[in-house]
Amino acid sequence: MPITSHYQPIISLPHRRVVGYEALLRAKRSDGSFCPPLEAFDHAREQGRVEQFDRLCIASHIKHFADLRRVDQWLFINLNSDSIHPGNQRAELIHKLLKKQHLRPQNIVLEILEDAAKDDSQLKEFVQYYRDSGFLIAIDDFGTGHSNFDRVWELKPNIVKLDRSMLVNARNNPGRQRWLTRCIALLRETGALIIVEGVETHDDALLAIDSDADLAQGYLFAKPSASGSHDQAWLLDELQKLHHKSLYDQSERFRQHTQKKLELKNSVLEAAQAIAQGIDFNTATNQLLQHSAVERLYLLNSEGIQIVESLVAQHAKQDISQTYAPLSRSDGALWARRAYFRNAMEYPEQVQLSAPYIGLPNANLNITLSKALCRVYSAEKNVLCVDIDAQYLTE
Repeated sequence: MPITSHYQPIISLPHRRVVGYEALLRAKRSDGSFCPPLEAFDHAREQGRVEQFDRLCIASHIKHFADLRRVDQWLFINLNSDSIHPGNQRAELIHKLLKKQHLRPQNIVLEILEDAAKDDSQLKEFVQYYRDSGFLIAIDDFGTGHSNFDRVWELKPNIVKLDRSMLVNARNNPGRQRWLTRCIALLRETGALIIVEGVETHDDALLAIDSDADLAQGYLFAKPSASGSHDQAWLLDELQKLHHKSLYDQSERFRQHTQKKLELKNSVLEAAQAIAQGIDFNTATNQLLQHSAVERLYLLNSEGIQIVESLVAQHAKQDISQTYAPLSRSDGALWARRAYFRNAMEYPEQVQLSAPYIGLPNANLNITLSKALCRVYSAEKNVLCVDIDAQYLTE
């Protein structure tokens, strides 16, 4: 089966230039028609030649890449899962191919699927073997199947490639967008660079930039070709525009969020002052409870114990009694470990704002505003807590 290689550029988003290429197999059937890579490997598997065919593909990728004269750029090569086992550790063969083409192992990024081997220890041994031989390691298609962070921590890859489904799912979905950003931050803690695959539109590219990905790959930047061609001038200009738009959008969101937070903090401060003056809790918080973002209000004592049953906004009353019945009553609950309580007690003059978290009793994503107060007539210290829908400040 005749084979050749095509190359798709991989872009560094901050550098605004191509830093590598993914090698993609192009095979032909006996009748001259193109054969998808999976079909080509299935054909090799039927003949019991998967490992040999995999090495043939690697040789093709390296030879044609050398012909392109791409200096100091990575070549990403996919390793077939069937070839990833201790008996197929053939780094010396790849070294010979590289030496012949005047390339170094540091130019090569070996892409493996996270679940490429059934035995985790074998996969770890395989990865370590090639890493010790000077190659870079990338985990491919993270975010599909049985992806988990534990395996990434164990393997310690140089690069993690996020499956395009993560980008597709994040389109027009603020919750998924927040998860994409947090996922990238967590993966980066392993010491890996992060590539977002499947960037097809300007909105996709903005999402990759906003999520703080390091690298990106997709049809927006360049399609695979035998020469790995791309328009560097367009790329430089386009990414500058996208970065400027990202910064503008970010500053605009910050301005809007600041205004929203200021209005809410002022309302919380007024309610806390009213409670401190001895006004009934329900009366003091009635206007605040009408705010469209507010879900519930409650009062804690100086030990973090909730001393009144939560007041729930009418628009936030869902069928809690059926779904979360065991959590429906919260008077007497101890919230002393929550940051919004501790911060309020430590900085009593300020209205505190928590990070988004899953709130009880309805498991919504909440943000809590909290304000310490001291009752004028009894000197009792309390903390007023106001749970709001996190989307109000993060959308």
